[in-house]
Amino acid sequence: MRPSVRATTHRVRPSQARIRGGSAGTRRQDGFTLLEMLLALAVAAALTAIAVPNLTPLLNRAQLTAAARDIASGLRYARGQALAGAREAIFELDVNRKAYRVSGRQKPFSLPDGVRLSLYTAEQEAGEDGIGSIRFFPDGSSTGGRVTLEAAGKKRLVDVNWLTGEVVIRED
Repeated sequence: MRPSVRATTHRVRPSQARIRGGSAGTRRQDGFTLLEMLLALAVAAALTAIAVPNLTPLLNRAQLTAAARDIASGLRYARGQALAGAREAIFELDVNRKAYRVSGRQKPFSLPDGVRLSLYTAEQEAGEDGIGSIRFFPDGSSTGGRVTLEAAGKKRLVDVNWLTGEVVIRED
């Protein structure tokens, strides 16, 4: 049995272009007028002028939080090095240059310029020219101390417990 073939024809309709907007003699293009575009740009500029000053404090607070976490991470790394290597490890902070180093790493890590730093540490760990350190011992203990970070009217305190070497970030 042979399959049947069916011929079909499609009727092609002429395009039905419609003229929008009323009578046959008028023609309207889709799009925006110059006035509409200028009005949209003016609204966008006004919203930007209002939003940008309000974002600056948020950016400063984000930098402060990131810097505090960075300092805490360096301190925890130093403590981990002391525990793992069974030897002392030192976290050294340069308050004036806004940078820190951890023993075992040669690279200094920098902090944002907008953040003010201060270091409270044991007397024997306080150096000259704004450089001080917090020392971690092989048993996990430390000389203890506090790094205070300030920006945008906010403070973050990174505390190091002398007995346990635990590092904690607090808001003040």
